[in-house]
Amino acid sequence: MTAAAHPARFRTSQSIAAQRRFADRLATVILWGCALAIVVLLAFFVGYILYLGLPTISWHFLTAPPSEVEAGGGIGPEIFNSFYILILTLIFTVPTAMAAGIFLQEYARPGVFTTTVQFCAESLATIPSIVMGLFGLIVFVSLLRWHFSAIGGALTLTILNLPALMRVTQEALSSVPNAFREGSMALGATRWQTIVRVVLPSAIPPLTTGVILIAGRIFGETAALIYTAGVSVSPGKSAFDWGLFHPAETLSVHLWYTHSEGLIPDGAQVGNGTALVLLVVVLLFNFSARILGRWLSRRLTGA
Repeated sequence: MTAAAHPARFRTSQSIAAQRRFADRLATVILWGCALAIVVLLAFFVGYILYLGLPTISWHFLTAPPSEVEAGGGIGPEIFNSFYILILTLIFTVPTAMAAGIFLQEYARPGVFTTTVQFCAESLATIPSIVMGLFGLIVFVSLLRWHFSAIGGALTLTILNLPALMRVTQEALSSVPNAFREGSMALGATRWQTIVRVVLPSAIPPLTTGVILIAGRIFGETAALIYTAGVSVSPGKSAFDWGLFHPAETLSVHLWYTHSEGLIPDGAQVGNGTALVLLVVVLLFNFSARILGRWLSRRLTGA
């Protein structure tokens, strides 16, 4: 059968092929446009924050305590409190979430108990952070009478981020091929030895990436800390306080406070500088997660 024998059918085939090529090119342009729009939006956002906050940044601003009576205060205690609460939260969150993820992925069998745990974790993950903050206010601030404290904020963030890190652990462990487990047990290793020496080392790259991304989320949390860690720092020379039961205003809470209350004389400048520091730290968390994840993947797997 030749094109000359059936010209109408040949033209129809050419038309369909042309339409498919046009649809493919159109889809490619749209997808590239969407990806480029995200990059441009992020660049514009970062550039605008840099434009507003960079004139405020100085060594004094990064180290001095805040002031509500005169201009020229800094965010030193807020930076300290942000990292302090982050470390406390990770100390509580990482072992608990990883243990739960290991149990659900490696030990738990399908059944009512496993389904119940999964359902509770998924339900907990959907609770808004401000509601979790109110829970922390009732339990840690009022019921236990810890008042506004770093430990209350850290425990509230622990409850808030447990489901996410538990899910990350499950996904990381599920990415390890079953052949690794079968080979380890065939050599005489117990299940726990297989998990510790075979499964976890193979899952370290995604686990590390997940933990760092969760850390970025913890660092930027605001609503839950307003009701638990407070909107002030320890007074005087104790502003950089290692105690667990002192008020611990973080960078994100300070940013909200300066723009909402309007009590600080140079609140706009302080808020812009705080936003820039917060943005830079969160971006560093994101970049380090990807760089460290790739390095660990090459180091442990040789890929």
